[in-house]
Amino acid sequence: MNQFTVEGASLATEPPKSPLKRQGFDRARAFQNRVVEWIDNGSEPVSVIRAPTGAGKTATFYELIESRDMTLLVYPTNALLRQQRERFEAEEFNTAVLNGNTLDGHGHERTENLLKFANRYATDYDVVLTNPDILQAAIQAMYRGGDVMRFFNFFDAVVYDEFHFYDALAASGLLLQIKILEERHSNPKILLASATPNEDFVEFLDEQIGLEVHDIDAEYVDDGDRFRQSVEVIRHEDRRILEQRNKIATSLQEELDSVDTYDEPHTVIVFNSAKDSNDFHEFLHNEYPRVFEHVAKDNGFDTNDEQANLDDREFYILNTTSKGEVGLDYDVTTLYMEKPFEASAFLQRFGRAGRQSEATVHVYGLGQGPWGNDVDFSTFTQQIYNGFDPSEMDHGWLSDLVGFRAAYAIAVREDNWGWFNQELREDFETNIEKYSQWRGFIAKVDEEIDEIKDGFAPGKYQRNNKEAKLLRFTRSCFEVFQGLRGQSLSASVKYPRGDRLGLTTYGLTTTLRNYDIDRIEDDEVLVLKPSGDNAFSVVTARLPEYESEPTQYDKPTYEIEDLLQTKIHRRIDQATLNSTFEVSEDLLHRFFQIIRIIDAIIPSRITTSEYEINIENDTNGPPTIETRLRSR
Repeated sequence: MNQFTVEGASLATEPPKSPLKRQGFDRARAFQNRVVEWIDNGSEPVSVIRAPTGAGKTATFYELIESRDMTLLVYPTNALLRQQRERFEAEEFNTAVLNGNTLDGHGHERTENLLKFANRYATDYDVVLTNPDILQAAIQAMYRGGDVMRFFNFFDAVVYDEFHFYDALAASGLLLQIKILEERHSNPKILLASATPNEDFVEFLDEQIGLEVHDIDAEYVDDGDRFRQSVEVIRHEDRRILEQRNKIATSLQEELDSVDTYDEPHTVIVFNSAKDSNDFHEFLHNEYPRVFEHVAKDNGFDTNDEQANLDDREFYILNTTSKGEVGLDYDVTTLYMEKPFEASAFLQRFGRAGRQSEATVHVYGLGQGPWGNDVDFSTFTQQIYNGFDPSEMDHGWLSDLVGFRAAYAIAVREDNWGWFNQELREDFETNIEKYSQWRGFIAKVDEEIDEIKDGFAPGKYQRNNKEAKLLRFTRSCFEVFQGLRGQSLSASVKYPRGDRLGLTTYGLTTTLRNYDIDRIEDDEVLVLKPSGDNAFSVVTARLPEYESEPTQYDKPTYEIEDLLQTKIHRRIDQATLNSTFEVSEDLLHRFFQIIRIIDAIIPSRITTSEYEINIENDTNGPPTIETRLRSR
């Protein structure tokens, strides 16, 4: 069937525990009471809440905040962080925010500011809201100084909200963070919350890191507290929303004509790509100005656009991407969504509708599957998990990522600082299975790099030998572990969004695949224009050590990665034919299998049909670009 109903859902309730009663709860959902019990009396250091969107997970954080001297709440996006800050401040909690804008300086200065922040707020505030990137930067020695890890000593209660949001590389960082937080306190409370938790992550914490985990699941019942309303699902064969943009725009106009006020969002449109989201916004501006007047756009392009603040305007329709999968608390009655790649992302999007009122959800690209009949919400959830390709994080893969992260954190400190608090080494040598293997690998790569001839100094390799290039390229790729989510190359761009040119910062290679450069303004601001057709723009990238072998970057990301992986494994096979090459061939292959090269390396040069962009990647700061017209 192309149309079916997902019925509403209810959760089991009980008389509220005292902390919930103090919040004004007449009845508590059963899982909320279980969380309070774990906070007050549980022996396990980690607890996982599995509760659907809108079930009331956040209400349980209050007891953690009130029962501990200082609680850290960790959110995957700054937009969600800001939204939750407003929520806690409305409940009269003294709330502080720690993000990239909070801290000044670099190196030792940034470390001092981080510790000053913790010292100051530990006495004056109830809770600190942050993102996991700052915690990871401390672990990976991005903040210099032996004292930086003292930051973890300030917080004996931590919440990782929406922890399903992270891919394997980022998840490996969270696993290290949790391990460090647990080992620094005698009675820590670490709470993981999600509607769609990553079970491989949870199992790894228990089986590989050795932390006992307390499971708390929301219980569906027929006669409990209703938290979801009935949703009518309409399945469309078209894969992309843009393929039906006129039909959707007409429906949006009809919906607007049927309501009296437009000051609260009730309709959400979720695209798989920021480019499609931008194009739809511009299309509405040009073709349906009455609809456009009541639309706000919030995708990755808008994150750093100072004029695109949702708090500054009223709107009825939200145009968004995966950025809107978490944290939308609107009463969404109409949802248009493209099928994402993963079941968890689908359920996050779907869960935004029907939380307060009955809703209609239009799904594009879902195709045939176990769904299609009228079902209850829990059954539909299981159908989605069964019908999507599994997105597993293999324990062996995670073990390698966690082990390399830990080994690289120690290697950077040993190479750059000489002395550091040995407590960190003890943290990583215990229950980190692959730590020793990868610490030895890093050391051997460094030893072999020292064998590259420099001037008249002796050595096994000439500077331009294939072995030397592979070694230096591999060493550069280690830096994917400096941050939580890998390396990125961003640029200041102005892009057409309909009513104006939006000024923002966005990933350069992705931007150039979807837009042409119209001109260059002062301070290297790229002014963009739409591509001539629907195909990707012509883009090639030259990577460090392999500048003479350009790689086509005008393809989907997975195709670029497949091409880079094919090249690097061929180079490993060639280099290791040299009998004097002492780096393990197996570990070299394994290293590039566990990372995405596109996340690990910054190109040294990018070329479009008309422009050439040179990139200076100084490790003391973010990469800088210099753009010029290509000579004819």
